[in-house]
Amino acid sequence: MEVNELLVPTVLGGICILISVYGLAIAKDRKYALGGLFLYSLIPISHRMGIFLENPEDYFSLVTAVIFVCQAIIAIPVGGFLSPNSDSVQKTWSLKVQLTILVINASFAALILSDPMVPTIIGAYHGIYALMMLVAISKTLAGKMDMK
Repeated sequence: MEVNELLVPTVLGGICILISVYGLAIAKDRKYALGGLFLYSLIPISHRMGIFLENPEDYFSLVTAVIFVCQAIIAIPVGGFLSPNSDSVQKTWSLKVQLTILVINASFAALILSDPMVPTIIGAYHGIYALMMLVAISKTLAGKMDMK
């Protein structure tokens, strides 16, 4: 995989990370935190679907796109699994969604960081989203989720 072909997705991914970090750490607004994650999910969907359409036997690209479609649906910034809610049903749902996003991004971080053909920064982006979900999970469990 050429670095030039990943330049635009890498820059866009960085912008999405900044939006999410701003939402989680500074603005404490789930619309930014989730909006960045939602937009970030669109990058591998479009990239991998393009690869799959060129080579329909590349099932890894299809599965990757499907996984990120699921993440995009979960991350739509309407409603909120990052909201300050002490209701046990809402809290349980929030933890399940946060854990799902953690597993997706931690897995892809590990896959990408072990592949010398893919720029390390892309694996780091997934790692940042995984860490953000760890923060969200710890805040949810402690009852200290402070998002708008």
